[in-house]
Parts: sequence; C-alpha cells; structure tokens
Amino acid sequence: MIAALTRLRRRLSFANVTSAAALFIALGGTSYAAISLPADSVGTREIRTGGVGKSEIKTGGVGQSEIRTGAVGKGEIKTGGVGASELHTDAVRKPEIKTDAVGTEEIAKDAVTSDEIKDGSVGLAKLDDATRGAIAGFRADVNGNGGADGGNAKSVGHTAGSGVYTVDFGSDVSKCTGVATLSNVDAANAGTVTVAPASTATAVTVHTYKPGATPVAADLPFHVVVAC
Repeated sequence: MIAALTRLRRRLSFANVTSAAALFIALGGTSYAAISLPADSVGTREIRTGGVGKSEIKTGGVGQSEIRTGAVGKGEIKTGGVGASELHTDAVRKPEIKTDAVGTEEIAKDAVTSDEIKDGSVGLAKLDDATRGAIAGFRADVNGNGGADGGNAKSVGHTAGSGVYTVDFGSDVSKCTGVATLSNVDAANAGTVTVAPASTATAVTVHTYKPGATPVAADLPFHVVVAC
C-alpha cells in the first residue's frame, strides 16, 4: 500500500492536478451556482427575527392592510408627525379632545359667538365693569365734600364750596340718561340738584343748590343714577 502511494505521488504534477480540477468543474458545476426559488416559497418561518429592516421595505409598500388594529401607538408616531393633512374631515370629536386641552391660544379670533355660549352661563361676575354698568346702571352716592360713599363710580371731582361735582364712571355714558336726588335732607330743607353730561364722555356733572327763592350753589350730598 505504501509503495502504491509512493508511485502515485511521483506521477502527480501541476498539469495533472489542473486537468483533473477542470474536468470536475465541467462535469459537476460550481458550488456557488445560483439557486432559483419557487414563488411564495419564503414565509414567516424562513425570516429570522430582525431580518427585515427599512432597506428591505419598498417605498409605499406598507399600507393599511399591512397594519393590524391597534398596532400604531404613541411610540410609533414621530413628534410633530401628525398634522392637518393627516386628519380627515370630522376626525376629531369631543372624545378625542382632552379635558381642559383647549385654551385661549387654541381659539381663533371671533370664533366664539352667542351661539357657542350656553343660556344663563354668563353672570355679572364674568363681565367687565363697563358691561356690568350698562346692564345694572351706573350709580354713585356722594357726600357734600365730594367723597363717594357707595355705588360704582371710578372717581368724583369737586371744588369745595362750588356745589359742582364731576362723577366719572370710567365708561362712555354720553348717550345715557342721568337722574339725581339730594340725600340726607328733609322736606323743609330740600334744595335742588341737576345732572348733565360732562365734557368727558365717561362722566356726568352734578350741580347742587341750597333751598331758597333763588337757587344758590352749595355743597350737598346726593345720589345719581345713570341708565343706558
């Protein structure tokens, strides 16, 4: 046996080996020949976990039918990825809006009209001073020294001894009607009082006079009401 191997080794040459390899390839093909797979032969079991990435998915290849119900959550949506173009008409309803999620900055100018306000839902406390005054009336209780003892006047201007008072309500009352009466006087000492629009649209001018055959200006307390 050893003698036979020795004789075979002596007869091997580069030419003999090359010829044998060429004959083998010609008869048997190469080990890297392409393999043709039948259609639909690769299924879920043939794909390893994580084997399909973004580069393996055709652009536009994933549609609604490829996404199971409930498969897309907040974690799958890019921050800022959902805009107006991604929402179809009437897609957002009351159930989709979080409680207190809509604030002033989410409401367009003039978007809220009387139709959006529930009847009886707005009370006087929700109105500004000008609106409250227009509804409830402007009024002031003024003492002889020009001090405001009550009412909703913003300020009272007065010069001692003049019998003239400027009552400012802070809202336009130029087209309103004013009525004044003296206060803290009895019938025997009743004087007179007048009220007229002031030079300022937000105020009225009140004149008080002491009793007598001829009216004489005097500082007297009064009530004034302006209705609009």
